Amino acid sequence: MSNFLKYQKVIREEKIICLSKTIKKEKRKNQYTVEFKFGSDIDVSMLKQIIQVNQQIPAYIPLNITFRLESDILIPLQLDPNLQLGALAIDPISYNYRIIKYDKHQNNYIFYFEPIDRPFTPLQIVKNTLEKYHPSLGEQFELFHLNILKKDKFTIATEQEIQEYENSIKNSFAVYIQKKQKGKITTLIKSINTQYLQLMGINDEMLQDYINQTGLLPWCFCNENQQYMNLIKGMFQGAHQQINSSMPAINFNGQKFEVKITPRKFHIYNQDDDSYIQFMFFQQEYNSQIITQNQIALNMIEYFNLKPKIIKQEIIEDDQIKRCKFRKI
Repeated sequence: MSNFLKYQKVIREEKIICLSKTIKKEKRKNQYTVEFKFGSDIDVSMLKQIIQVNQQIPAYIPLNITFRLESDILIPLQLDPNLQLGALAIDPISYNYRIIKYDKHQNNYIFYFEPIDRPFTPLQIVKNTLEKYHPSLGEQFELFHLNILKKDKFTIATEQEIQEYENSIKNSFAVYIQKKQKGKITTLIKSINTQYLQLMGINDEMLQDYINQTGLLPWCFCNENQQYMNLIKGMFQGAHQQINSSMPAINFNGQKFEVKITPRKFHIYNQDDDSYIQFMFFQQEYNSQIITQNQIALNMIEYFNLKPKIIKQEIIEDDQIKRCKFRKI
């Protein structure tokens, strides 16, 4: 069976277990409760002690720049650069989803999501916003938004077809697994491979630390205003019409280079709840010599602000300054 089909079924089974599992907690006495009768002469000075709790509040996406749509279209907007990983932008999926779990299986990184609870944005508001960038962009968005939910547009695939395509992938790629049900699309999983990390100019340690610190995913495509229209058009056409495109990507150091993107989409019907599971693949082809493993190692040193190892009397001392509460996994 396809790995991505397994991931989708795992998260479905976990939800079923969570819904059916009952948690029983025995009542117990609060160990910090101090019992005394009102008006007694018991010393209550201990109750006046102030306990200071330090809690790090994670970075977040401001609500005023976020769209939430039934079609689950995720539009990149320029965000606070302090939340970015190097020169990388923030993956638009982080606007409307939080990561509830992530792990690595062989060559793939798998991120499991749940939607952030906020109202859906009226279609006209998004259309008007996009038209500020280009008059035709709002119309293209509206057509994509309305067409993507039509059931007559779906071509049902078999599990074998998805597995064969998955096995044929040799390049960098990202895949989104989404559920379509009752006129609404919800993203369940995103997976990328190690080649995708190389495309961004980062490694496993950098990715995990960034996710732990911010709860966000990095993204390798430019969201500058001059590239905005081409990027949005490529997303609309690529995701819906499966049209190959070429667009500028960016890595951790801010280098820009062309990437050829090949989209492919599959649907599987689930008769149990009358829903469709969509597998939306995006393969990326680029000149891998632009980003070498040596450069990625230097990027990690810059990211964690490490000091080089100092040799003293034939003893190597590991003198590292680790910021962002980095932990080894």
